[in-house]
Amino acid sequence: MTKQSERFHEFMPDKVWKWKILEEKMDKVLALQDYQEIRLSVLQDSAVLNNGITALMQGAEADHAVQSVLSISLPESNLSLLSLRPEGTISVLHHTAKITNPGEVHRFYYSGPMFRKAEALKQMEFYQLGVELLGSESILSENEVISLGMKICQELGLKEVRLDMNSYGCTKCREPFFTDLRGYLEKRKDSFCGLCYNELYANPFSETRCKDADCQHSLKSGPQIGDYLCDTCKANFNKVKNIQANLGNVYKVNPHLYKNFAYYNETVFDFVATHEGREMVIGGGGRYDYLSAQITGKMIPAVGFYLNLDILFEIMEARGVFQTKPLDFKVYISSESENLEMMTLQIAQELHTQGIKTIISPEISTTAKETSRAKAKSCSLMLIIREDNIREGKILLRNLIKDHQDYVSLKDTVPAILLARKALKQE
Repeated sequence: MTKQSERFHEFMPDKVWKWKILEEKMDKVLALQDYQEIRLSVLQDSAVLNNGITALMQGAEADHAVQSVLSISLPESNLSLLSLRPEGTISVLHHTAKITNPGEVHRFYYSGPMFRKAEALKQMEFYQLGVELLGSESILSENEVISLGMKICQELGLKEVRLDMNSYGCTKCREPFFTDLRGYLEKRKDSFCGLCYNELYANPFSETRCKDADCQHSLKSGPQIGDYLCDTCKANFNKVKNIQANLGNVYKVNPHLYKNFAYYNETVFDFVATHEGREMVIGGGGRYDYLSAQITGKMIPAVGFYLNLDILFEIMEARGVFQTKPLDFKVYISSESENLEMMTLQIAQELHTQGIKTIISPEISTTAKETSRAKAKSCSLMLIIREDNIREGKILLRNLIKDHQDYVSLKDTVPAILLARKALKQE
């Protein structure tokens, strides 16, 4: 997968066409369920962001949770006014609270770059799809969102994807669970490194990435939230499992399913794919009914998920999902005489009105060199403009696919190209 040193994206044309296929497939599935695309700023208010990330945490315990955020400070100041977005949920809620009324349901999605500090606090950029259903606390909404995530993965070629699910319970369940778990942690403080101890105390559901051989790393051997669920949370989780099973989505209950953001409640889930013999989490999400009240003062029940598009892209590319780039019909236009710029641009504009792509040679060169350049650009046809031909009212049209050329009259140039395009499409 992506090397840790490759922390920032640079998409060249050989990759962009594949990314467009990935995005088009996702957009198609999302549109079928009336999810509306929104576009979020890469820059976010640091105070709003930190308030959201540390929701449901207490005082100093939240400090560790915001260390992975990339913030921008004023010169000679420790005060961060802006942060690069580490996720989109908090920003969506902050903006949606202004337009949401009781009883309204909104379905949004967004995609693009996110930024965090990775191992050793190295800055990194990653691409992510985010999907949010706001305004409903029903079991149906949870299953709609979970099933939507599964459908997107399958449409992208990951037919084997499965669900890992757990329930984080409600505030009623979590209070005694957190008390017992932090008691367990305190008694075994010597078994954890300082970083893991602080992170797990702040968010017992967190997945640490510690590599200290002497550190226990996680709380898998401690109390489990499943043993603390109230009757309502148990019933809701059972409904979700039954619905997903009847929809044909493979799942397993994972009592050790962790989330690095502590704002989830009740159903949480991961999408797990198998690639090159190993399992990997390619996305996940859950319900977060309490988060909006923490950052906006307005109660908006919600459920959503993310997909790591970098991982999805690499899996799709490795499996040959993209195949060969579709051959575009393009016309290469070259001039072999001086002062024919206006003629060249007029012909290009006429072709553009017919939806035909053009590549204009900016230089005056030989037919052999221009033909080589046209073929290198995968052009189907080539127009060669010469002053003596123009005076005679004709232009040379070369078919690079069939290795054939002929003169056509100036007025018949566009119709001849349209005819050639039709013939090539039929072959």
